[in-house]
Amino acid sequence: MKNFRGLLIAIGVMFVFSCSTSTYSGRWVRWNASGIDDYLKFPSYPFRASSEPYHFVQAYDENLDQLMIPTGKDKKEALLSAITVSETTAFLIIKNDTILYEKYLNGYTRDSINTSFSVAKSITSLLAGVAIDQGLIESRDIEIVKYLPVLETVDSKYSKVRLSHLLDMKSGIQFKDHDLIWGDKPKAYYHPQLRERIIELPVKDEPGIHFKYNSYNPIVVGMVIEQVTGMMPAAYFEKQIWDQMGMEYPGSWSLDSDESQMTKMESGLNLRAIDFAKFGRLMLNKGQWEGKSIVSEEWIEETLSFDKSHLVPDYGVEIFYKNYWWLYSTDAEHVDIISGWGHLGQYLYIFPDTQVIIVRMGKDNDGVRSWGALFKAVNESVMN
Repeated sequence: MKNFRGLLIAIGVMFVFSCSTSTYSGRWVRWNASGIDDYLKFPSYPFRASSEPYHFVQAYDENLDQLMIPTGKDKKEALLSAITVSETTAFLIIKNDTILYEKYLNGYTRDSINTSFSVAKSITSLLAGVAIDQGLIESRDIEIVKYLPVLETVDSKYSKVRLSHLLDMKSGIQFKDHDLIWGDKPKAYYHPQLRERIIELPVKDEPGIHFKYNSYNPIVVGMVIEQVTGMMPAAYFEKQIWDQMGMEYPGSWSLDSDESQMTKMESGLNLRAIDFAKFGRLMLNKGQWEGKSIVSEEWIEETLSFDKSHLVPDYGVEIFYKNYWWLYSTDAEHVDIISGWGHLGQYLYIFPDTQVIIVRMGKDNDGVRSWGALFKAVNESVMN
């Protein structure tokens, strides 16, 4: 019996090591759980640091280390302690273009790469806005089969799917939201041929009706961008956004595989935390950067114009979702917070009223019951 068990273990080990990471099943077996070092696993499109980097003003307030913030029900903790024990790698507070707080923890430094996970979806929205600004995409309401006619041969219901449905997570495209090998959650992340995966997918629900968080949606947006620009989405991003924003460090955007070269629009924007903060500044300035329009004010205003149809009550009674941004509002009119969220607690929080940007990156998000409540408490402490 002991020898038989050893044989099974040996066969299992041989199976794992025989799996090629050039295939989806091989990646699922060998890579399995995703982590913030995944940018090392995927091929990527590299970006250069700017020759004229933009630097926020520095005016650090070390008293913020001891700011008491909520970390659980009826529980408060000093900020520095909370971010240390929660596997935070970077935590920045910026107000009026001035860095008030900048900490790197758990083995990370200012020049360490942090991957975005789903914060990349929010940046994908900006890129779609640029393509609309340039007239390459007709409008937010255009039917996607105009640019991707092959989809209508997959399922006739694709004729009803509009770009807005993709951007608002209401496409109705199949998405089995679990981590087992046949699930769409790992397939959207690990599949080495994302275009081929997309054209296998049926439309399961009526487009435009129900919110369902679906990582295929930004991939389809990337395919549209690819079609109308004739460029890799990462290259289009580099030219239209990255090169205009004075990035201090190099960066990259992960690709599905060397063979396919499809930009992983749903995740995999790999930057330093200080450069992530610049997207917060771009949103606060309504698409303007140092006097130049990168994304039109009209697109930013469109993103921030929402109604009750954008409410996502399963996530909170004050949370709305539009153009891959999570929007907080107490009255369904005024935007209190603009935010991007990513797996394992990657957060970009923007407070328009106080001109505050908070970036939190991490290996995990354990130890804090609500990062949203923590960020609100931080904002309130620096608002005056």
